Amino acid sequence: MLTIVVADTKPFRAARIAEMIRTYGDSEVIMLDDTLSTVADLEQYLYPSLFTLNAPIVHTRFILDNKEKDLSPVLMRKLMASPTIFIFEELSLSKPFITSLKKQGVEVHLDDVQKKPAADKGNLFGVTSLITVQNKKDRWLAYNKAIEQYPIEAILGMFYWKVRDMALKEKDINGQYHTLYTKMLEAHASAWREGTPLALAIEKVLLLY
Repeated sequence: MLTIVVADTKPFRAARIAEMIRTYGDSEVIMLDDTLSTVADLEQYLYPSLFTLNAPIVHTRFILDNKEKDLSPVLMRKLMASPTIFIFEELSLSKPFITSLKKQGVEVHLDDVQKKPAADKGNLFGVTSLITVQNKKDRWLAYNKAIEQYPIEAILGMFYWKVRDMALKEKDINGQYHTLYTKMLEAHASAWREGTPLALAIEKVLLLY
């Protein structure tokens, strides 16, 4: 999952980031800044173990400053689809870059009147409800409706979040949602490795559990 907070006012950035961190409960927060880390370093956090309880939050500060090109489309899609929650804190980004991020489904918080409507976030989180739909046909219909509205990378991280939440409530490590989480990770990695459509790979997993 990838969220970017852009503002030249520290109180705005701090409030938005604190709100997001509270949303994810007891997740470990990993702080990275531009003095010691680069955008490329984020790949090592893409696939957290299910047994870390909550997916970690990687909070980067000013890592894109004058280095927007380092966030390639391929890496951006990987971060968006990852179970890890990536929060980029930035002072400023170019308007074309912000426009590109939004078109790709990245959640962007701006300290201006052009903020993304709250309803968009609610609708995006709402797609996770299809994880618990028992009827396979209804689940398939809900999934296809979701990917018509949002890029698969924009919703896959939320799927991971939902499945992890359900898995952590199971007592059996071989339970339904533990197994689903593992199969999603395997399909995800296989799709990137083999170049197969990610949406199709995840669809197959969701229809087989």
